[in-house]
Amino acid sequence: MQRLEATENELQALRNQTTPQLSPPNDATTWTATFDQQSEIRRLPSIESRVSQLEEAAKQAKSPKYPSVNLTGFFHYDTGYFSQDDASRMTLGDIQDGSGFRRARLAATGSVAANMNYILEMDFGVGGRPSFMDVWGEVTMLPVLGTVRIGHFRQPFSMDALTSIKSLTFLERSLPFQALLPFRRIGVMAYDNSNDLNTTWAYSVYRTDSRNYTELGDTLYATNLTDNGDISASTRLTHLLWYDEPADGRYMLHIGGSYNYSVLGVDPTNNTRTYRANAIPEFFVGDPTAAGNANLQRTPVFVDTGAIAAYDFHLLGVELAGVYGPAYFQAEYMQTYVNRTGGASSLAFDGAYAQVGYFLTGEHRAYNRKGGVFDRVVPFEDFFAVDRGFCGWGAWELAFRWSYIDLNDDNIAGGELTNLTTGLNWYWNPHAKLQFNWIHAMLSDRGTAMPPGRGDTDIYALRFQVDF
Repeated sequence: MQRLEATENELQALRNQTTPQLSPPNDATTWTATFDQQSEIRRLPSIESRVSQLEEAAKQAKSPKYPSVNLTGFFHYDTGYFSQDDASRMTLGDIQDGSGFRRARLAATGSVAANMNYILEMDFGVGGRPSFMDVWGEVTMLPVLGTVRIGHFRQPFSMDALTSIKSLTFLERSLPFQALLPFRRIGVMAYDNSNDLNTTWAYSVYRTDSRNYTELGDTLYATNLTDNGDISASTRLTHLLWYDEPADGRYMLHIGGSYNYSVLGVDPTNNTRTYRANAIPEFFVGDPTAAGNANLQRTPVFVDTGAIAAYDFHLLGVELAGVYGPAYFQAEYMQTYVNRTGGASSLAFDGAYAQVGYFLTGEHRAYNRKGGVFDRVVPFEDFFAVDRGFCGWGAWELAFRWSYIDLNDDNIAGGELTNLTTGLNWYWNPHAKLQFNWIHAMLSDRGTAMPPGRGDTDIYALRFQVDF
């Protein structure tokens, strides 16, 4: 950009020189060129040549170069301490305290043409291997369809799921997201928004494998290997009932709805189509691949249906969110209907969450109108802004969330879990923050694996995040 400005300044200076300055008329009303003016006139061809060269250089500098590449990334360093009552310890075992990198991701993003973008993102937070996250290419500005994306991406369902993990108020997404949603899958999606940016829509089709729910480590290599997979679909629609344009969304009201239909893939361990739902208590430390390995420690799942023989399921979701100055709220309800095989009756599981937040320093929750999701927080002043000669406070946010999941129906006793979370966030600048969560998890009705009554677990967790 500095080179472009320098070129334009030189170009303007040379243009000024191409018009010779003539002396005012003499008494005989004739124009007389001075010796200096005649020298300038003789220089005109070389100046004009240089002007042409600079005009071409400025044109090329303004034209985008393809393909373009930008390096981005972030990490989450977490520390957690667990306190359990007797019922919790009897049901879940002695949960270990710990610290580690929950996520450590690098991504290359850019464009290969004026209307074609891409991203290649890997996560190195899983021990021993990288994991595929968002790996896709998309074509924009298509008639009717808008933008079409092909690859491995988050399916269009739920505000909680589609808000960037870097911009979440709490350390993890909610209980119903973990238990009920197909998250990243390989497929094709079309999405767009209205001209006034008040309405968004997205719909996708993807290939189903043996997983129907969100896994902690996401996918290993973003592949799908099964002869018995099928095609599934997901869609989401959002609308802004109110958006204060002059205040840049400091006051707004959002509604939305989602629907997902999935034909279940075959579980290779038993050659049967199966459904499974489980969830952690909205905090995790350890190796996501440690399930079933006694030599590896990790936060256990609190509720789990186990494998259920089923053919398909329908998942419905509704969402409501709003911002009023420094205060905001967000809530969703989800319910899934599972069609079992072998003549067994259908099952219904549901979950919900509601959260509120308030910025003690006066900022507001930013909203991405093209995506229908909340965006990153930008403090009024950075913490310890040395380059500007003052020590700012950054942004401080106090938040509370209620979250619930019920995985009990008919003869399935996956358990009920209710979480109450208090959060305190300190945003040092738009790209770094400290987060503290106190989670009170209340587990009940988990079948014979749990003594009568309720098991309570308190989790005290801290996260440091940097993104670039």
